[in-house]
Amino acid sequence: MPNFYSGLLPSKMTISRFAHSDFDRMRLRQGIAVATAMGIAESVAIGFMFDSWIPVIAGLAVVGVLIWQYEDAIANPHPENMPISDERNQNAA
Repeated sequence: MPNFYSGLLPSKMTISRFAHSDFDRMRLRQGIAVATAMGIAESVAIGFMFDSWIPVIAGLAVVGVLIWQYEDAIANPHPENMPISDERNQNAA
């Protein structure tokens, strides 16, 4: 399930460093929503396969931790947070 998040979203460090604008944060939250839906669907499918609520409960716990970590990175940007296109982020020639 964490692969859904890592496939759709950058790392926590990258988010806290470059999630500069409202548009960036909106796109990150869209990715979080899609990854969450996929993770919940996977957990429910596994629960049906094994006729157990344990995979669903465990999946929801993992989803909760991942959302918490991504939202923490969005809410607490690096002190030098700047757009990724800022010239200070470019390699020196």
